[in-house]
Amino acid sequence: MIIGCGIEYDGTEYHGFQRQRADHGPTVQGVLEKAIAKICGVQTTVYGAGRTDAGVHGSGQVIHFHTASRLTSEVWLRALNAVLPGTVVVRWASEMPQGFHARYSAQSRSYRYTIWNANIPTALRARYTYHCARTLDVALMDEACRFLLGRKDFGAFGHSPDDSNPQKPGPHHCIRTMLEARCLRDSQQTELVYCDFTADAFLTGQVRRMVGTLLLVGQQRLSVEAFADIVQRAEKTHPGSAAPSHGLCLVRVEYPEKFGVNWTK
Repeated sequence: MIIGCGIEYDGTEYHGFQRQRADHGPTVQGVLEKAIAKICGVQTTVYGAGRTDAGVHGSGQVIHFHTASRLTSEVWLRALNAVLPGTVVVRWASEMPQGFHARYSAQSRSYRYTIWNANIPTALRARYTYHCARTLDVALMDEACRFLLGRKDFGAFGHSPDDSNPQKPGPHHCIRTMLEARCLRDSQQTELVYCDFTADAFLTGQVRRMVGTLLLVGQQRLSVEAFADIVQRAEKTHPGSAAPSHGLCLVRVEYPEKFGVNWTK
């Protein structure tokens, strides 16, 4: 039986989603696997839709695991939340059709990067927003985002495991399809600025470095035209640096309708 789950987690204390070979500290995958083993007594591998980096959060992560247990999905939901730490919550659990894979069945992933744009920092939102005291021209940032849309080489902003693979030369392994890219200021709480991205897949570090470069545009330290040139050249050497991890959250993963993944559950 394949059990799929929607996962929410505060990534602050975790060294990313994926279990590490070396013991660098706890991971989201690791605590999920320990929880499953505690419930059914069998060591089980958890597969995630997105391998979020250290410190990155998730409100829409999807996982799956195989089990011979006869526990229903409703029991799995209650049992997992009973044994998981408070920083990881299972929002829903469901028995999935054969062939479902949290990562490989996904059609797209959506991330949101949240910026607290004000002179005075925030205490209550500090774990989930990046404080930028400089004034941001969000309209310019949003204008620059249109150059990210479409299928292209995003090598300027991230890397893939194939970057150092001599068997796969060339830039093709950094090609992804960006379906949505936008920046907007919250209409109610204007200190909040959101950078939203949806793509078929993302390179390691891609969203954080895109945001770091867009911040230069918003501060008018980099023109929209220069940003477009960075995207077009796809070279890693440019002024934009990666924004801090704590402002980033994996908010949604989309699947073909046949799998029945529905975040309204």
